[in-house]
Amino acid sequence: MNSRKGIVMTNPSNNDLNARTNLRNFLCTVKNGFYNAATNPRKRNLLIVLLLLDALLCAVIYRPHNIPAVLNNIMVIFGIMTFICFVPLCAALIGYVPGALEMQRNFSRVGFVNHAGEAPYLIRMEFLDHNVVAYTYSCTGFPLKKWIDAQLVIETALNMLIESIHEGRDRRTITLHCVQPGHVFDLLRWSDTYVLRHNDNLLIVGRGLTGDIIIDLNKTPHILIGGNTGSGKTVLLRCILWQCIQQSDIVYIADFKGGVDFGKLWHRFSHIITTEKDLLELLNRLVDELEERKKLFVEADASNITDYFQKTNHFLNRIIFSCDEVAELLDKTGADKERKELLSQIEARLSTLARQGRAFGIHLVLATQRPDANILPGQIKNNLNVRICGRADATLSTIIIGDGRAAEQIPSDAQGRFITADGTVFQAYYFDDSLV
Repeated sequence: MNSRKGIVMTNPSNNDLNARTNLRNFLCTVKNGFYNAATNPRKRNLLIVLLLLDALLCAVIYRPHNIPAVLNNIMVIFGIMTFICFVPLCAALIGYVPGALEMQRNFSRVGFVNHAGEAPYLIRMEFLDHNVVAYTYSCTGFPLKKWIDAQLVIETALNMLIESIHEGRDRRTITLHCVQPGHVFDLLRWSDTYVLRHNDNLLIVGRGLTGDIIIDLNKTPHILIGGNTGSGKTVLLRCILWQCIQQSDIVYIADFKGGVDFGKLWHRFSHIITTEKDLLELLNRLVDELEERKKLFVEADASNITDYFQKTNHFLNRIIFSCDEVAELLDKTGADKERKELLSQIEARLSTLARQGRAFGIHLVLATQRPDANILPGQIKNNLNVRICGRADATLSTIIIGDGRAAEQIPSDAQGRFITADGTVFQAYYFDDSLV
């Protein structure tokens, strides 16, 4: 015990910490029991039965005897006190989640503990839709980042896959949405029946743990896809662009690979650009189109493309510009002065579209496999709201989604498996021209 400026500091021993932890867990279980009784009729009835049995037991033990009245009164007081002591025990029986202690031991086994050696304690388990189980834990000294960073370790302790992690309002509870491993990441073949034809702002990118992963272009207008060679990013890109075509969007594809990835089908339904000069000419036209749409929206007093349609009943096609390897396109290494000037103009036009395109229905879908921090200028990259990364090393994963989770959570042999910047893992639909 140390005293400094009148403040007494104590360092509790491990036994003290364990005692306090056990007491806190017990109180959480009691609280959960009362919560269950208040919200679940079956639990409420069970608690009433337990309390009645408690009262009956106390009445049998402390029933009046042929003793002086003063002692009878004392016996009644003892009976009431015993009944009150048994109330939290009854609530704890209602509130205890089966397997909570075993789960706590599993956390300790894998080393997921705070600095005091305490493991999270399960206080609530709820079954949600799509076979999702919500586990809520009481924990102190476990910031949200620690749960996110240790996701793979936690999954091994639970033998479950984690779909999402949520922090409670009091910051002392964490809720995990989990599903059984099963076949959630099996190969999924694309079908045109999946196209959301009546919602040209919605695109399906794949199947997550709890259902389809959908991008809303009205909210997140631009997409960046990253991944190593063979990760499936080009297949995902094609799947996205085909949906755009089916939704009557005007699709432009910058393809500098000689048409290997975009064959005759794509030349029929989209516009393919194969030279940098043609690309600059196209981007100039798109910027001009953006300015024309600005004037139309001002006249209609519309704030975005959906609002414009609702107010004028005049449909404007969304415009999608895509490039499969944007780093190769914008790479100025070894370029002469003329080519550098050309690439600078292309960058400037892309930056304008990235900053202003959302409201006017002009969207960028860019892909890259280059682990280079300078693959995109800041004004373009910062406006690519949807970040998706496939199989990648830690460097590329950090560039695309901000951390190394793609390297950690996507197996090296996984194809078509992706993770978003918010940690959502999904299996992209396998798209092939023959499936169209």
